[in-house]
Amino acid sequence: MKYKKIVVCVAFLLSACVTDPKPPAGALSKEQMVAILVEVHIAEAKAQQAGFRTSDSTQFYYKYLEKKILKDFKTDSTQYHDSYRFYVQHIKLMNEIYTAVVDTLTARQSEGKMPEKINLDSIRTQKKLRKYFN
Repeated sequence: MKYKKIVVCVAFLLSACVTDPKPPAGALSKEQMVAILVEVHIAEAKAQQAGFRTSDSTQFYYKYLEKKILKDFKTDSTQYHDSYRFYVQHIKLMNEIYTAVVDTLTARQSEGKMPEKINLDSIRTQKKLRKYFN
């Protein structure tokens, strides 16, 4: 019984000394996650401000924007979500990522580089959404 307590204490102390884990092969780097998450948060704001009548339409529009963001960053939803899961499991790394995301968004806002409320051309938007969902 005494040895079990010692083993548990030693294991706990050793785990506290472990350095930040490296992302697994194929995972997005912290810098890539920051850049993608900045754009994702902007896309969420655009979708919310788009003025759609139903939450389903807002969600469809957000998914369209998200797919476009991932394509622009040359990644896919699987790699993005797997990377996100890795960083969520390592809270220190996720905290570093979100600190950088907030700093970037704050800097863009103070520089006036945040997009204004999205101005939707309903016909063009409908065509794009139709293409996305077909």
